[in-house]
Amino acid sequence: MKFLVSLLLIVSFSIAQDDLAKGKDAFTKKSYDEALQLFQKYLSANSRSAEANYYIGETYRLKGDLQNAQISLERSLDFDDEFEPALVSIIRVYGKLGLWEKAAKRYKVIEKYHKNSTLAPIAYGQTYLDCDSLDKASIYFSKAKEIDVKTVEAYIGLSEVYARQNVIVLAVDNLRTATQYDPNNPALWYKLATTIMKNRGLNSAQIQEIVAALQKSIELDPNNVQAIYDAANIFYRIKYWREAAEFFKKYTETKKDNAEAWEKYGTAAYNAKAYTDALVILDQAIKVNPKNNELKRMLAHSYYLSKDYQKTLALYKTFPTDSLSSDETYRMGFSAYQLKDTVNAITYLEKTLSLDKENMDAAGTLAAIFLAQKKFDKAVGEYEKLLIKDPKNITALYWAGYCYNVLDKPELSKSYYKKIIAVRPNNPQFHQALVQIYSEQDSVEQGRYHATIMIGLADSIMKADPSKASQQVQMIISGYRSLALFEYRDKNIKAAIEKLEKAIAYEKEKKDEGLHLFLAQMYAVASGDKELLLDEARKLKERACQEYALVLKINPKNAAAKKESGQMNCGK
Repeated sequence: MKFLVSLLLIVSFSIAQDDLAKGKDAFTKKSYDEALQLFQKYLSANSRSAEANYYIGETYRLKGDLQNAQISLERSLDFDDEFEPALVSIIRVYGKLGLWEKAAKRYKVIEKYHKNSTLAPIAYGQTYLDCDSLDKASIYFSKAKEIDVKTVEAYIGLSEVYARQNVIVLAVDNLRTATQYDPNNPALWYKLATTIMKNRGLNSAQIQEIVAALQKSIELDPNNVQAIYDAANIFYRIKYWREAAEFFKKYTETKKDNAEAWEKYGTAAYNAKAYTDALVILDQAIKVNPKNNELKRMLAHSYYLSKDYQKTLALYKTFPTDSLSSDETYRMGFSAYQLKDTVNAITYLEKTLSLDKENMDAAGTLAAIFLAQKKFDKAVGEYEKLLIKDPKNITALYWAGYCYNVLDKPELSKSYYKKIIAVRPNNPQFHQALVQIYSEQDSVEQGRYHATIMIGLADSIMKADPSKASQQVQMIISGYRSLALFEYRDKNIKAAIEKLEKAIAYEKEKKDEGLHLFLAQMYAVASGDKELLLDEARKLKERACQEYALVLKINPKNAAAKKESGQMNCGK
């Protein structure tokens, strides 16, 4: 019988101990109601347990029930007046209740029996901090630090004291020290970052430290969604757009319905100029923020920069016309232009210029449209606008010169090409444009001058950059051809042939029928010189016939070559 009673007592004790263990586990998980039930169940068989009474009291304290907390903690100390956890907890309860004399008595007990413990001064400091008694809080946090310099809670407490006093430098210094002693605490790194943020103005070093602290915090606790969101907002505030977008991305992967997060995510991606990525992000942001027109404007601009002109137009058309800025109207015009809708393109571009006369992009696009439509008078008008704004605009100078030449205003045309050469003297193309005009005006000396420069420049460019050889070879051939024309007009046939032979020497394949026809004609003219010996005239005629034959090989339908070779009796 005694054995059975002993066995029952052992089993009962074991069950009770199990309730205590489960209660502690629930307490750790902050399941306070469950913890209270388990602790009270344990107490029903172990009413004099200082530990169980402490846990009940501490649980009540954390739930905010200070009266029941006081009762249970005092009961715990009745059974063991040196039980440190209960002493520490009741100091905080007494402080909250304003029972400072009782708190002081309990603190003296701790000083007597637990001299080297930092728990009591930390608790006392936190109690005074809760009451906003900053000077006293500072005293007790400092005492804890004197007992053990590595007491992290002391530095955290002092940091909070200084932060409330707006002495941010010291608040940050204390948190830096705390991270040295507890480097694997994500909450501590997060607190360091947010405390640095309390500075009114942030310099680059402080921003870098904030970034590093936030990244460390999230690295240590990647599942802390709130920290990720706060980090994203901090980066957003200091306009670190790329970093903000990265953290909003992490956040929205978990929290998909936070409208503000999506709005900021889209804005950050857009401002980071990640326009391709921004398309998807902004589209989702608009779905959760359908009334946010700024997001729609960002999306329209992102479509435009991604060259999706159809979607650009479609989205801008959803806005009232009078709400669009000149830049937005221009994007509509340019998009229509790219979609070959020149009628609407002109409408939008002219609207742009009515809103902003200084919008040179609109003037330039209009000029290109008019040029393509061969409306040279209108095109040159737009180019003139560009040149008023920027007299050295190379594109505008070149095409204005071209338009004036087509409009049969060679003097104006020459003046624009000369302006280009004054700005870009080493571009052979601009000399070529002048050569063409001088050849039409029969201005031999001027034409010869610019053709010679053109050849020299093209040759230098080709030698410096062989990848440009094909383009520069054509420029050189054109230069020698022009020189040959000027020599012909000076009735210097021999010199003309010499220049044409130089041009042909640059040909990789003999296929420029116009060039070879010109050479054939020069040989034909030279062969008719009455002062030549018969043998010399025969050789020149043979060369002429060879060139005519080559022209007809390139193009059997070349009427001039057929007629002139026939007149020379070539092939007979």
